[in-house]
Amino acid sequence: MAGSFVNFNGTSILQLMSFFILMYFLIKFLYRPFLNIIDKRTEEIKGEYEKADKAHKEAEELRKKAKIELEKLNERINQMYEEAKSRVSEYEKKEKARVQFEVEAIMKRARNEIEEERTRAEETLRANVITLAVALASRIIQKDIDEKSKREFLMDQLSKVRDGR
Repeated sequence: MAGSFVNFNGTSILQLMSFFILMYFLIKFLYRPFLNIIDKRTEEIKGEYEKADKAHKEAEELRKKAKIELEKLNERINQMYEEAKSRVSEYEKKEKARVQFEVEAIMKRARNEIEEERTRAEETLRANVITLAVALASRIIQKDIDEKSKREFLMDQLSKVRDGR
């Protein structure tokens, strides 16, 4: 066998058997546990991805719900603002009407008081004029003066009364 590169003898068979036994132990104690570890890690990573995806979906749902709640809240705030605005407007109208009523009542009382004061003043003036006329008449009667003097005296007394006003 001069041209053959492979030569089988007892040592070669022993080396071949040692190689297979080594392969058997490597596969059994090293390769399979390694594959099991890799499979577990792969499953863990898949589980983490699924959890992350689920958490992402939940976060998206919560964000949508929060957005809807915020819109409802903004709508409620706007509604409350409009209600408050209308209440303030109604209150202003009522207060203006109340103040106007009070002003009119005060003005009416003031007019009545002024009218009463004017009436009293007129009555007092009439009484004073009557008293003055009587006093003048009595003075005229007491004096025996001619008609011209009487007129001058009356005019003088009337001008004093006018000046006294």
